[in-house]
Amino acid sequence: MVGTTNRKELRHDRHTVSLLSDHMVFAPKYRGKILVDDVAMIAEGIICKTCVEMGIEIIEIAVNPDHVHIFFRYRSIL
Repeated sequence: MVGTTNRKELRHDRHTVSLLSDHMVFAPKYRGKILVDDVAMIAEGIICKTCVEMGIEIIEIAVNPDHVHIFFRYRSIL
């Protein structure tokens, strides 16, 4: 069934129940094709490390030569 959410996927905090997810695209200036080889691996590592430090769950990440797609879940902070 489309549009259903498993109860385990919901985040239960003290006063809230949430399921927040986003898709972001990062691109270098003028979409230069600089995210290749070691640069791509280092960029992905930095993004993953930062997300772990901030408590963000990366669902999917794709590093292309001229942009990065990230699909992630995060907690609501009021």
